[in-house]
Amino acid sequence: MGEARSSEAKMDNQSWRKKPRKFAPKSRLGCKTCKIRRIKCDLAQPSCLKCRSTGRTCDGYGDVADVPSTFSAEVGHERHDIEHQTTGQDSTATSVTVRTRYDIKLDGVLLQTPGAFMILPVTEPKQAEALGFFENVAIKNINEYRPCSSWRKTLMFFSQTEPSVRCAAIALALMHRNQLDRVSGYGLQQPRVPDDAPLLYYNRAIQLLLSQKSNDDTQAAAITLLVCYLFTCFDHLAGNYVQAMKHLRGGIELSRNIDQTTSNEHGAFYDVKPSGAQDLIYQVTRQFHRLDLQAVMFLIDWTPTDSQDSYFPQLSISNTTFQSIEQAADHLQILVTQVMRLRNTEQELSPQGEMPPLPPPFKGITLGQLESWSDLFEHMLQQENSHETASESNALISLLRLQHTIAWTLLKSPGPEKEMGYDSFLPQFRQCVALARDVAAAHERYSGSLKPTFTPEIGIVPVLYMIGVKCRDPTVRREVLDILQRQTIQEAVWDSISTARVVERVIEIEEDGSREGEAIQSMEQIPVWKRVEAMSWVLSPGQMDITYTFCEREGIHLESLSI
Repeated sequence: MGEARSSEAKMDNQSWRKKPRKFAPKSRLGCKTCKIRRIKCDLAQPSCLKCRSTGRTCDGYGDVADVPSTFSAEVGHERHDIEHQTTGQDSTATSVTVRTRYDIKLDGVLLQTPGAFMILPVTEPKQAEALGFFENVAIKNINEYRPCSSWRKTLMFFSQTEPSVRCAAIALALMHRNQLDRVSGYGLQQPRVPDDAPLLYYNRAIQLLLSQKSNDDTQAAAITLLVCYLFTCFDHLAGNYVQAMKHLRGGIELSRNIDQTTSNEHGAFYDVKPSGAQDLIYQVTRQFHRLDLQAVMFLIDWTPTDSQDSYFPQLSISNTTFQSIEQAADHLQILVTQVMRLRNTEQELSPQGEMPPLPPPFKGITLGQLESWSDLFEHMLQQENSHETASESNALISLLRLQHTIAWTLLKSPGPEKEMGYDSFLPQFRQCVALARDVAAAHERYSGSLKPTFTPEIGIVPVLYMIGVKCRDPTVRREVLDILQRQTIQEAVWDSISTARVVERVIEIEEDGSREGEAIQSMEQIPVWKRVEAMSWVLSPGQMDITYTFCEREGIHLESLSI
């Protein structure tokens, strides 16, 4: 009996040998640890979740073959097909199933991603390098003057999870890197990035955007808006300014259509607490409207779509202070836009004459609003706590004071004396130069070096241009040139190198003819008939064509300058 029981127990203990072990297929794109363990890797970056959940050390992905892959992410019954292609390689495919919905917190606000997302694996080393540059350099630059951590996190999150956004981000990063190398002189013998690489990812983003499949119209609109914003930045950086403005206008129109739909469903969009796809739409729409308002700083016949909409609420005279620097900046942007429109209309700078006329008391109303803004802003700063005096806030404060001062000066100075009237505002011009130098110093600290930088937003370059051509004091003008020439800064279509060249040419024109060996010592030495009244220019590779007129003299002068 004992021998029978022992034999039966032995057979039970070895019953597992009847079923041979099934090994999972080798993971082709997984991390080294998962390959050794022969389990499916979830391909998370920078280390996979399988390794982290078991307490193992993820050894990374090593040299992953540059092969085109098709990834599918499935959440419940919803399915999205994501395709990555690389020319000149053989095709393979793998499938990754994701059963979780990604939620992230942005400055304490829970943002639920608008759809079934997965963290896309990086299949090419060049992609990884470009995304790293996008995260560490490009995002910081395009959001420098109005820093917002939630907006940066949003850009980075969707560049990791949405294929069309990722390709647009890579295209922008590669173009930015090319511009950096070209201006700084790095890699001229052997460029780091092929010239056609940014455009390939740009076109790929368009293909993915057009082929996106979604049952949620709000989700599709949110992604389209974000890609359109990145395309606006890309074309500004590439010098395709006409295309950049088309993207800007297209983004504005799309956001307005979304506003109307949302308003019909929920009331005023500004009063609705955004979440999910609406949060993304809200963030990117604010960026678009800001760029739309700023376009009047370089396009003389540009009329913002809506300079006073729900995203920038009206300034109430009964208010005693602003609630935040961000709110003050939004209101000032509207006022600066009004000043520039008034200035362009008065000087009849629009060649097509398409600018709508402004009401007669517009100048007086705007001037009063500027003075009210200054009182409210300074009162807010007096009420601020010491912990809110960070370097980024100080730089923004200096920038807002600079833009307010130049707007007030431009609005007050034109009159019967025209160009001679600007001489009365020398103290304001000196104050502007001091503020601009503070902002430039903060810009240099922010970028960490004197390397070229790019942002689609307007900061100090157009202000320095206005000072350089309207303030005839020789000392102030040379200080303007010193700031512009110290570091290459591109703000939308403005760049410091071209701007410095124009200011130099204006100085040559207005100060030419003085006695040999005698330099201009004061503004009064430049007579009114030698002063440039209006100037515009068109950039082309290696040169710019400038058009200008003189005070009290008829005729339009045309020149070509090399840059």
